[in-house]
Parts: sequence; C-alpha cells; structure tokens
Amino acid sequence: MNNSAESIKITIHETQGCLVVPIEEELSKKAAQQIQKNLLEQVHDKIVKGVVIDLSGVKVIDSILWEVFSQTAKMVKLLGASSVISGLSPGVVASIMEMNLDINDLTTAMNLEDALGLLTQSTEPATDEKNDAESIKDNNAFEEGVEKEADDNGALYQ
Repeated sequence: MNNSAESIKITIHETQGCLVVPIEEELSKKAAQQIQKNLLEQVHDKIVKGVVIDLSGVKVIDSILWEVFSQTAKMVKLLGASSVISGLSPGVVASIMEMNLDINDLTTAMNLEDALGLLTQSTEPATDEKNDAESIKDNNAFEEGVEKEADDNGALYQ
C-alpha cells in the first residue's frame, strides 16, 4: 500500500466545548491509530467537556478497528474527559455482538446530537439522590396551609 492511501485526512471539529471525530469511511489500523494519536494530543492540549467518536459513516467494522476506537474512548477518560461513541449502524452493532467485542465502560449514543447532549449535560453539577428525596419531602411538607412534619422514616404527620 502506498503512503497516499494511508494518509486519510480526518478533521477533528470542536463544538459546544467538545471534540467531534467524524469517521466517514473504512480505515486501516494505521490510519485509525493516527486519528487516535491526534485526538489524544488535542484532548491533552485543550480544555474540553468530552469527545464524540462518530462512526455513522462506518458500515462494517472488524475487531481491530473496534479495539482502536474503544481503547481511544477509554484513553480519553484517562486524560480526564468524557467520551461517547455515536452513530453505530445496526450492522455494526450486530458485528460487535457477534464477535463478542468489549463494550464495557463505553458510552454510546444513537447520533451526534444525542452524544453532544450527553456530554454537555454531564458537566452540570450532579445531585445526589438523598438531597433530591429531602427536597421532595420539604416541598411536600406544606399542604393547604397545614404544616406537616416528617418522622425519621420520612412519613408525614400533622
């Protein structure tokens, strides 16, 4: 294979504070690894909320390419950013399952819009369930002007 066939240009876009890597064609392992290297360098050099690896242009995936992209997503996490793999076609999903490839610790989304939504909402402050339950209890403590109190088990009484 000549060098020009290996030098596939993939543009990494930045939007909504996230990096987006659109994969629109089948890639060699070497090309996928070059994308991985470039992406990780950009994640390291920039402050980003997360990374979307958009595979909507990929119609067939083999175990080698899946390994490169899934490992890339995990490497992004090690660098401190979130990652989402989006755009998996039904055929690609079937191949991943048929080959019993590793899908653990990966976040996926149907499309780029959903992936960006996951990344941008995940940067909002998280609330813990106990605080949510206490907030609901506090909001329900007053009903029709009659003050109610909660016992230790959360039951309300007048």
